[in-house]
Amino acid sequence: EEPVDGLRRRLVVAVVLAVPVVAMAMVPALQFVHWQWLSLTLAAPVVVYAGWPFHRAAWTNLRHGAATMDTLISVGTLAALGWSVWALFFGSAGVAGMRHPFVLSIERGDGAGNIYLETAAAVTAFLLAGRYFEARSKRRAGAALRALMELGAREVELADGRRVPVDRLGVGDRFVVRPGEKIATDGVVVEGSSAVDASLLTGESVPVEVRPGDAVAGATVNAGGRLVVRAGRVGADTQLAQMARLVEEAQTGKARVQRLADRISGVFVPVVIVLAVGTLGFWLGSGGGVGAAFTAAVAG
Repeated sequence: EEPVDGLRRRLVVAVVLAVPVVAMAMVPALQFVHWQWLSLTLAAPVVVYAGWPFHRAAWTNLRHGAATMDTLISVGTLAALGWSVWALFFGSAGVAGMRHPFVLSIERGDGAGNIYLETAAAVTAFLLAGRYFEARSKRRAGAALRALMELGAREVELADGRRVPVDRLGVGDRFVVRPGEKIATDGVVVEGSSAVDASLLTGESVPVEVRPGDAVAGATVNAGGRLVVRAGRVGADTQLAQMARLVEEAQTGKARVQRLADRISGVFVPVVIVLAVGTLGFWLGSGGGVGAAFTAAVAG
């Protein structure tokens, strides 16, 4: 997937260029003599450059024989742009003074005077915004995961005075936690009493008093006296590791609704493409002309 910074640049380009394209198409008063050519100049970078993540994903899916929403987006926007280019250069849409009334219905005709640049630009900008916000959320989740993993202690003092890396602790080992130090791993207090600050894990602002027999969690801070703790869970079994695993799964995995959407799009996208091709064939068969047929297919 493209980095967030790259998506942001594409989104800025898409929004800045798409807004005037949509405005000119929807407000007849803004349609000066050669407005349609300016629309083409602005819309082409939106569809080709800003929409490149969709085209790249569609090509990748096509090589694997799959169809996703990226396929539909890519085909739809490129078809709208391609038809508009044809109408401008070879149809009647490029004549000086051409007007583009804002209507919601398809009129029977040759279609050579219709352009869909505002549709291609607006769809690209809107969907790219969603892709950008999704990528930004994933990056923030990744930063939270890294910050979470950095909460744990790196070294620990054993009961015999030796200092060893935390990953060498085993279940049942006893270690010392002095005031201000982080508790190395989950365990049970066997000596001493103190107040433990667990705000980094639980969000609780008030330190919790602990004494022999009380359970403590790794990465919490000893805010009071000296403690001796017997390790109960180490490595991937600690609360901190489990929290990190949940964050990672949320970041990299797909939600149930997203998996459902993928399954639906696997059927929906080919159906839409078949309907568009069927619409094209129907208009050609009914004598509507090539231009009208392509117009109906793109609009559908």
